[in-house]
This record gives sequence, C-alpha cells and structure tokens, in this order.
Amino acid sequence: MFNNEEEKWRFPGNNYGSDQGIETPDMETFAKDPIASLARESCQNSIDAKLKGKTARIEFKTFDIKKEDIPGIDSIEEEVDLCLDYRKNNKKIYDVLEDIKKQLNNEMIHCLRISDFNTTGLVGITDNDSSPFYLLTKGSGISDKSGSKGGSKGIGKFASFVASSINTVFYSTLNFAGEEGYLGICKLCSTRHKDTDEKTQGIGYYGNDKKNTPILGKLRLDKSFSRITPGTDIYILGFRQKENWKKDLITKILDSFMVAIYYEEFEVIVDDLFINKNTLSEIIDNNDYISKSSYSNLKSQYLLLSDSSVYHDTFDIGGYGSVDIFLKKFNKEESTLATNNCVMVRYPFMKIKTYKNISNVPCSAMCIIGDNNLNSYLREIENPQHTDWEINRVDDTDLRSELKNIINELRDTIINYAKEKLSSSENNETDIEGASEYLPGIDEDDDSMGNTDVIIEQPVITKKLKTKVKDKIGIRPDDDGNALFPDIGDYTDEGEGASIPEGHNHSGGSDIHDTPNETGYKNEDSDNEIMTHKELSGMQYRLLMPDKNSGKIIISFTSLYTENDCELSIHYFDDSKTKYSVEVLDCTINGEKANLDNGKIKNIKLIDGVKYKMELTTNVREYYRFEVKIYANR
Repeated sequence: MFNNEEEKWRFPGNNYGSDQGIETPDMETFAKDPIASLARESCQNSIDAKLKGKTARIEFKTFDIKKEDIPGIDSIEEEVDLCLDYRKNNKKIYDVLEDIKKQLNNEMIHCLRISDFNTTGLVGITDNDSSPFYLLTKGSGISDKSGSKGGSKGIGKFASFVASSINTVFYSTLNFAGEEGYLGICKLCSTRHKDTDEKTQGIGYYGNDKKNTPILGKLRLDKSFSRITPGTDIYILGFRQKENWKKDLITKILDSFMVAIYYEEFEVIVDDLFINKNTLSEIIDNNDYISKSSYSNLKSQYLLLSDSSVYHDTFDIGGYGSVDIFLKKFNKEESTLATNNCVMVRYPFMKIKTYKNISNVPCSAMCIIGDNNLNSYLREIENPQHTDWEINRVDDTDLRSELKNIINELRDTIINYAKEKLSSSENNETDIEGASEYLPGIDEDDDSMGNTDVIIEQPVITKKLKTKVKDKIGIRPDDDGNALFPDIGDYTDEGEGASIPEGHNHSGGSDIHDTPNETGYKNEDSDNEIMTHKELSGMQYRLLMPDKNSGKIIISFTSLYTENDCELSIHYFDDSKTKYSVEVLDCTINGEKANLDNGKIKNIKLIDGVKYKMELTTNVREYYRFEVKIYANR
C-alpha cells in the first residue's frame, strides 16, 4: 500500500494476525499515576545515559504548537477516523478515540518537551535492531541495560504515551558520534487499512521509508529550543496538563531521586525552576513546589543526607554487597518530621520502596545499596515501575529462597540498627506525658495494681507526646486531614480508640462481629424477652497498644455505671474501613483474670466511679483504628 519512499506516517499491517486494542497492558502499567511514572522513567533514563564525571541534567518544558506544524497531522486524523468507524460497536475504545479526535480538532496543541544534557544521546540511529535508539522506539520488553542501570524492563517508554492525550510521541537525539535523527510514534488501535481487508498493528511511525527508519536531521517542534550538544529529546504531543502537575512532578522527582541530586549526579529544570543540591532545601520548604502530604518524607530524606547528627554505618549483606544506613532521631521540636520509615535507594541513587514502621521512636532512616552484586540481584526482581522487589518473579526455587533470605537480612539489619542506636542514644526511661492516665488506679504511693512492664517494652523514648482528644488520631494529618502516624494511646468519646491507618491485616482474620442491638434476646422456645443487651453510653475509653508484635492492648476507663454482667466489644478497621472483631486470647481486669468465652470478655462487673485497667492479649499484630464499647446484659 505505502510505496512512496518519503517522510510520512505509516501504520503497518498485522499480516492478518492479532487485533490490538487501544489501552494495552504496557500502557496500563503506568496509567495509575502518569505524572509520577513520567518523572521516574524519564529521570532514570537520563541518569543511566550520564557521561562519566558529569552531572546529568533533565529539563521538562511545556510549549504550544500549531496543529499544522505537527509532522503528518492529517494522516493521524485520518487514521483516528478509520479506527472510530471500525470500533463504533465497542463503546470503551470508541470513547477513547472520540477524546483523541476532540484534541486533534484544536488549533493549538499543548506539548511537553523532556530533554537531557551531559548524556551520551541515543547511539545507533541507523544501526541494527540492537541499538539503543531502536530499542527505545521499537522495542517492548527488551532492554540493553544491565548491572546497576536504573531501568532494565524495556517498557518504561510507555509512560510517555500515557501522558499524551493523542497517544503520540516524537523521539529525537544527537549522540556523541555526531549522528542526529528522530522518529514519531502514534499508538492507536488496530483498524482496517484503507481500501484493503488487512488490519493494522495499532501503531504508527513517522519515518523515512516503508521500514520506518529514523529521519536524519534536526526536529524543531519547540521553536524556542535547538539542540547543540549530545542528548535526547522526547516530545509528548497533547500533554495531559492537569492542575498542580508541576507540584506533582517535582514532588515525585525529589522523592525518587533525592540522593542523586544531593550527590550532584543529577539536576532538574521544570519550566524555569532549577533543582540541584544548592536549591534542594529552599524548594523542599516551599509549599508552592511540593505536596504538603509529602513534606515530612522529603524533609527527612534531605536531613538524613545533610544533618551532622545523623547516625551512619556500612553493613555487608550476606556477602553480596554493602549498604549504607542513615538514621536520624527526632526530638520534641522536630517530631513532626519523623516518618518512622526507611527509604530504600539503590545505585544509581533511585528510590525503590519504603520499609515502614521500623521503630516506635520518632525517627527516619535511609538505606543506600551500592554498585555491587546485591544491587544487581535486587534489580532483577523489581517490578516494571521500579517501586518494589517481587520475589515471585524468580522461577528457580533455590534462587527465590536465597533472594528471600537476602531481603529478610537487609530488613532485619535496618530494624536492629534502629533499635540499637535509638535505645542506646540516651539512658532516660520511657517518658510519655499523660501515660499515667492510661493506667487507672495507680497513684504515687499505690502499687496495688502491679507492675506495668507492658508500657516499657518499647524502645526508649525521650519525646513527650501530649494526650489529646481528637476526631482523627495521629500526629501529622495529610491534605485530607487523615493522620499519617499515631500518637500512642489517644482516645475519643463513645468507644473510639487509637487510630493508625497504616498497615494491613496480618492477624488471624476474624469474622466481622456485628454490633449487638439493644432490643434484647429471646428464649428460642418462648416469645418472652428474657434479657436486654444495651450499650453503656457516655463512657470514655483510653486505648494503648505499646507493642504491635505482642498483640497487647491496654484499655482504661472510669465506670459511670454499676452493673454485674457486662461484655466488652472491641473491633478494628482496616484501610477500607471494613470492621473486624478482635479475638481476645487473654485478659486481666485490675490484675485479676477475666472470664473469656470464644475470644470475648464476658461477665464483667462494674462499679460506678471506679477506675478500670484491662490488659488484653489479642490476635492483632498491626496498628489499626479501634472501636471499644461495653454492653450490659440486663
């Protein structure tokens, strides 16, 4: 069909093979958070291509272009029309194509240029099918990256198409050999070739001939820019510029590449904002540049790298390679910066994931994996987004077991290091302001309640945490007002206990326990009501979970009632606000053994005005939001 040897869009036939949709798996991988994906994939590619001894720089620059200045725009519009006609009975695909058509009707097309500098550029513009230029533009699941390179899955390029409202991207490069060229790519869906019954592959190329080879020469879509040094330019046509996209982009770049920027391996320009080691601190402290909910994370990362008070040691992990662990303990004035997490970074200084809840003491940590075998092993089991290590990606049973041991040793090393440094930094006893209120009936001269070892099993804490009545319990709310980290032992009225929204259900998975009603129970053989089951309203419960791994919970309250037969109802809520009953394995009330029946505390006797302290051992092994209520059987 296409016989002319000229620069144009070509949508190759599928040789009567598979029929391709428009929302392909390679694009869906990055669809959840397009800006974050674009930030990570673009930056890591630039760092991987960095010239030795140079600081790689990447620039994100928006611009507008007249529709008629886009090479071969009429051919794209024609192909979209063919797709619309072919997919008119598929509403999902048709609606996506309709949106593309609307964007193409605009006289001006909004675009984003992503350019890197102090890099090699894309080698092999006219070479065979193993060159970097070929793999970037035509490869899928294929990469020439190995060792410690940041990206290696061969699908990161599709993040750019997700950010395009017309699914069209141009790649242009000038490499260190002096070669210069470009190629356009448009990802639509399979449709029938005009005047034939053969279908297309669903992808088009703006190239030089029927082999879709790159066009040699300079591409000038952004009239304000002309490349004169080696590097690569990516032009995203119809850029999906959502509100606060710059803030989202900057936040994600700093979160993922803080170490690379601080070590002066990398710097970034977002429109006119220059981000390097010298401007990091100012940018992090500016709400116009970063998301409020990420401030503690970004600030603590920066302090871990720059603060002289940080603990820093190097550890060998199983003989596979060394890691550097940085740990900072926060005092009372800085406690809002504590994340209690460890950021995991691997060479070339890209954050991969976060280990959460490494300590109950206010702190933040960072682990940097060097350029070694450990780095290479972990890189091989990263997911395509490079945000986690997934052991199940390994088929070999022995290797999978070995990798699991490596990861466990790495995590244990971090947790033990935090425990050692945070508990030995000062020899003060645990001092939680207001903790005495959680231990009713204990006065300075009264030890009748017995010891309180459960309170001091956690690492030494020097920070005092104020006990406050709050609707949402935690010490740092996010943009939506939800707490990110807990105050230990906060409470609310009417049975609400401590709230810690982080975490997942690793407990025994008890069934949901419906809250008892107040209409009473009836004898199965009689219509006569013999008992009522009524909540004791107005009670204020204080709940403390000193150590999640032990499953211990302490509940204290002052009774407002005198009752002889009561039952404790305690539930927890997961991240989706689903309610689960807590199974109580053991319980004492004011030091005396409580009566348990199928994991529930029953036959509780209360006296008006008396303080009660319940010490529970439960099946819960994670921090959650709890609900506490007591019902009287009358």
